[in-house]
Amino acid sequence: MLSVNSRIFSCRVWGVLAVGLASACGGGGGGNAPQDGPPGPTDPGTPPPAAPYCTPRAGTNLKLTPIAQNLERPVFVTSPPGDARLFIVEQTGAIQIFKNGALLANPYLTINVNAGGDEQGLLGLAFHPKFAQNGRFFVHYIVPGGNRIRIAQYTATPTADTASTTEKVILEIAHPYDNHNGGTVAFGKDGYLYISTGDGGGGDDAAGNGQNKTSLLAKILRIDVDGGDPYSIPATNPWAQTSDAKETFAYGLRNPYRFTIDINGDLWIGDVGQATIEELDVIRAGTSGQNFGWPVFEGEQCFTADSGGNAGCDTPANYVMPVTQRVRGASASILAGPVYRGSCMPDLAGRAFFGDYATGEVRSLLASSNKTAYAQTTDHTNDLDPSPRKLEGDFSSFGTDIYGEIYLTVLRAGRLYRIELE
Repeated sequence: MLSVNSRIFSCRVWGVLAVGLASACGGGGGGNAPQDGPPGPTDPGTPPPAAPYCTPRAGTNLKLTPIAQNLERPVFVTSPPGDARLFIVEQTGAIQIFKNGALLANPYLTINVNAGGDEQGLLGLAFHPKFAQNGRFFVHYIVPGGNRIRIAQYTATPTADTASTTEKVILEIAHPYDNHNGGTVAFGKDGYLYISTGDGGGGDDAAGNGQNKTSLLAKILRIDVDGGDPYSIPATNPWAQTSDAKETFAYGLRNPYRFTIDINGDLWIGDVGQATIEELDVIRAGTSGQNFGWPVFEGEQCFTADSGGNAGCDTPANYVMPVTQRVRGASASILAGPVYRGSCMPDLAGRAFFGDYATGEVRSLLASSNKTAYAQTTDHTNDLDPSPRKLEGDFSSFGTDIYGEIYLTVLRAGRLYRIELE
């Protein structure tokens, strides 16, 4: 997932995930730099309902409100559409439910996973857009006995607090090393399932997947889980009619452990770096086929000679550069978060949140910006998490509820927090 060891995961997050789920941020604060080029889409789509637990008010001073504790290595939190329950993913294989102000005694589902490596285990969860009708949900995990990535479907009675243990394998991908597994599954507003995969692990793109368009690794994938068995290829996928990997939506990524999809369709990616750079990337709604450059580029910096057949560092225009990037230091693994669309904190509306596992930083920038210098992003860390730090070396993911409010999972401490105004 993320990592603080600069060669393996860029920090071997899960080992560092025990010591560094993420790696790459720090510093700075204050405003936003002028946009480089035209802004991205500003239509936020259909806003979520107002949260019943707050009164909207002005302000940007933030705090962490404890929601749940005594969790076992939580790495993600989400909710089904229209469902106020929180579903918390534990790296060790269980999905827990927070309901009516309490963590339920029994897990929603427990999956047998390979959680032996720092970046392995149960990593992602996505509920079908029509979960209330079909009870389908999807997980991203590492298969026991190996390094294979599996995307699988489970089902449940939509209102039940336990799910069926019957699994349907949707997609399985061989993986040469135990790190750089990606880890996110999410549905877009187009109804398709998006999946992140890392480059296969090791260092320096050892398996050569970054620029290999025939591989399913180092990618954002997009599949139609409603149009085939187990899935079909959306006709609008950029390589749908070629001999390359037809599932590919974008490529050239090292380890996109966490991505989020805004309600306007923009897809925000935190790509964990290796040597020098942590980067926050975006795929604007209605576009696809981006090459984010790894391992030719790490962020905006030339990394290696290109062995994948594309132009190299002398032609940077062939690659998509990040919206913002951080030179690695104390930081080690970047975490892409949501664009805030909730009602409790109106002064933060339209800001894309991101953070870092190692430093525990929480930052934001205007989601309409195509380019913002890292020092010009807004640093919420000292405000949100004053010393002694709760998040440093332990911050594993952002998440949202059905009201668009933002949550944070804290790995080893086993806690779930919500961001609120002071």
